[in-house]
Amino acid sequence: MIVRIQVDRDVAPAVGRETLRRLGEIVTRAGRRLGLTSTVLRSLGLRIVGDAAMIELHRRHLGHARPTDVLSFPAGDDAPFGAGDVAIDWDQVQRQAVDASPAGWCDEAAQLVVHAMAHLVGHDHGRRPDARRMFRAERRAARSAAVAVPVRPYAPAASSVSRGGAP
Repeated sequence: MIVRIQVDRDVAPAVGRETLRRLGEIVTRAGRRLGLTSTVLRSLGLRIVGDAAMIELHRRHLGHARPTDVLSFPAGDDAPFGAGDVAIDWDQVQRQAVDASPAGWCDEAAQLVVHAMAHLVGHDHGRRPDARRMFRAERRAARSAAVAVPVRPYAPAASSVSRGGAP
């Protein structure tokens, strides 16, 4: 693992050591698949926060005073570690996970990390052609990191991909 991970105190008891190891590995493998070098990955930060911190980040950066599952901050956009940062709301991860267990929470967080990494390298899903490109990048990154291919509302309808695993 070459990425820096910071876990806020209020959620630390819910985030296991194995989950942190796995998320660091996913950032590294997905990042490499998305074209990031080891040097860039070493300057990337992953922050795991609770609802209160995520609400503040969401409000400050996007003007929305509500929690969201994940935010990405490109380099220079309030990203203290350099290449960029990813913030994951662990409370939201626990609410969204299909399986309410540490393994299920890790699976949910893994998909969010892949999504955020795609944003960090410049992908967006605001317009249909961009969304298709982003989904393809997410799918490649997820497969390279042994993460289930994510279900996304902007994914092409023909993909019919399930959360159950990477095809």
